[in-house]
Amino acid sequence: MINSHTPLAKFIHWTFTILYAYGIIKQVDDLNELEDASLLNFEIVFAVIFLIIVLIRYFYMKDTPTLLGAHDEIRKGHLFIARLVHRLVYFSLIMLPTTGLLIAALFTLGTGGVDFAIAIHEFSAFLSYVVIAIHIGASLYSRYKGEGVWNAMVPVWKETGKNDSELITKLEQIENKVYDFIESKIIKDCLLYTSPSPRDKRQ
Repeated sequence: MINSHTPLAKFIHWTFTILYAYGIIKQVDDLNELEDASLLNFEIVFAVIFLIIVLIRYFYMKDTPTLLGAHDEIRKGHLFIARLVHRLVYFSLIMLPTTGLLIAALFTLGTGGVDFAIAIHEFSAFLSYVVIAIHIGASLYSRYKGEGVWNAMVPVWKETGKNDSELITKLEQIENKVYDFIESKIIKDCLLYTSPSPRDKRQ
């Protein structure tokens, strides 16, 4: 039974995390800054590298079981939410550099459409903030519960076992109600989520 990501998967994940954080810190706030050719070229190179790493991460990780490392059987509703968040993360992270390159191209050519490209870029950035915040929050919650998923990717603050506290018991009751709703109202007839995918069965 596989209960941990490969060293390469962990390296790609944490390297990209640093790259994403750097991208947020150094982002261009004024389009006129791109008048500086050296900055424009840097932004183009950064966007290309960013996009390549996102695609490498996606194709390397796409066959990895969802919520790898979980000790217990995963509810279908839980899988639905996890997969949805993962897809939105990848969508936003692919759109960010793609729209960034589009902005650079339109700015360089001096053609119209820059404002629209900027709007899509800003939406992609906002979406990435939201879904990544959800991802981080869910990861911390999973770590607190002691599900085993945290240990599969994070090298520090290791889980030592399942948390059976009264608070966790109450939170899991709420979780199960949410999963019941999703399974009965949303994914009842959806083949993508009614049963574990082949990759999930390999856990």
